[in-house]
Amino acid sequence: MPTPSLPTLYFDKERSSGKQDALKSLPSEIVNNVSSFLDWGDLARLACVQSSWKNVVADAAEFGGREATWELTTCLFGGEKLQEEGTNDNLLNLENSMNTRGLEKNEPLAVRYLTQMAGVPVNEEELHKIATSSESEHECNSILPTDWKCGDATNASGADEEALLLLARCQLDGTGVKSPNPVLALHYLQAAYHLTKSVKAAHTLALIYEYPQQSNNLVPIDVCAAFAWFKAAAEGGCVPSMAELALCYELGCGVTQSDENALDWYMKAASAGCSSAHFSVGEHYEEGRSVRLDHEEACIWYHRAAVMGEEDGVRGLRRLEDVARRVLPNVGDILNV
Repeated sequence: MPTPSLPTLYFDKERSSGKQDALKSLPSEIVNNVSSFLDWGDLARLACVQSSWKNVVADAAEFGGREATWELTTCLFGGEKLQEEGTNDNLLNLENSMNTRGLEKNEPLAVRYLTQMAGVPVNEEELHKIATSSESEHECNSILPTDWKCGDATNASGADEEALLLLARCQLDGTGVKSPNPVLALHYLQAAYHLTKSVKAAHTLALIYEYPQQSNNLVPIDVCAAFAWFKAAAEGGCVPSMAELALCYELGCGVTQSDENALDWYMKAASAGCSSAHFSVGEHYEEGRSVRLDHEEACIWYHRAAVMGEEDGVRGLRRLEDVARRVLPNVGDILNV
């Protein structure tokens, strides 16, 4: 567990000035040595001892750099762990934890630190115009991967992917802010994609446009925008997006229906370890969609999916049980369960 750190002679600046110092009676060697064992909560209490130490927590975060600031931020959110949820909800969320390192929960302050870390300027006036536009106007303002001005990338080197992703979640949930702001949330995700090459941000944007619950019903469904972002993320190597993109092609959701493109992306997702994609490839062979009808090949793909824990794979094998038992010697171990 990392410990916040301060410059070696941090507490000596007041001692040498002659001002009243709560630690003045102690040798400087002891003071500076003890300070290296202080946790965030200890520093917060020190900040209340005398006015000259009021910024000690912020100073420790700045001195410790990005890692220290991130650590402090997660503690202020109420715990020190962050988790990423699964395929259908991959926005970063705070995981409940009792270990706040001695700090009281302070979500607004956590958001302030996140905003500093994010390194992305916000044109409040422009975003306000978008946010206060009429409902019908607002629904036409879906963000696409191509909607980014080169001038917006001036601070790309200082952008922080994780901070931007978590800020987006805060803006959608209303965590640490006055009220939810979906426009600002989308801005942070778009910035994460363009400034940090975050495929996670692209996948998240796609999910927001595809599934209303991802934005707490604050962002209207736009299947065309969802397709565009799934494609951007899939081409960047995001495996869940590969499977989602394949599904878009299969259903003709946001794009012209194409079994051939669907199978191509299902194959890519399967090769990258996506269990559900193995089942989908099997379906294409079972039904002869964009490939020759081949029940034996379908069973092989269903078996791979089943071994990876996909119940649909088991159902596929049962549907083609006679073929499966002939082609796969040990399939009985799965079918007889």
